[in-house]
Amino acid sequence: MLFLEELTARRELCPGTWMVIGDFNVILQASDKNNSHLDRRMMRKFQQFVDGNGLKELYMHGRAFTWSNEREVPTLIKIDKALVSVDWEIDYPDCMLQAMSTPASDHCPLHLALNENIHPQRRFRFEVFWTRLEGFDDVVKEAWERCSVTSWGQKKIGNVKLQIAMANWIIFQLDVARE
Repeated sequence: MLFLEELTARRELCPGTWMVIGDFNVILQASDKNNSHLDRRMMRKFQQFVDGNGLKELYMHGRAFTWSNEREVPTLIKIDKALVSVDWEIDYPDCMLQAMSTPASDHCPLHLALNENIHPQRRFRFEVFWTRLEGFDDVVKEAWERCSVTSWGQKKIGNVKLQIAMANWIIFQLDVARE
């Protein structure tokens, strides 16, 4: 509770646009935990802190929980949060908070993008009739030649960034499945 009191004192010194992000080690609501072992007194105090400072929690995409005790029957809790003032949310209407994969910690890292245009990318669709269009073979040949220039490392190991991204995606999917 001393931590929340210190944040309240800082909030009084820093009026205006405000954001606090990190591990609060306390939950706002019962749905922030996967079991019914709740400290409702602490939840009330945390909610009073949030309300008293004019803050609200940013919606987190990707996962329901941010921490695990990593046991066979895990306790999962959402203790990592981003709390913002209303004017902060007005200044950054296109922000996006995402929970990432947890390859090496019991906490999942949070990624906050401030000016994220959330538009799904259009999927590429190959049309069979393209093969009958004049110049199709030339375009394909040119594209293959352009993509075939790879470094020695990529030939030996492959695209490391892609491999890491794939590993993180698999870890993320396992994290979500565990939830």
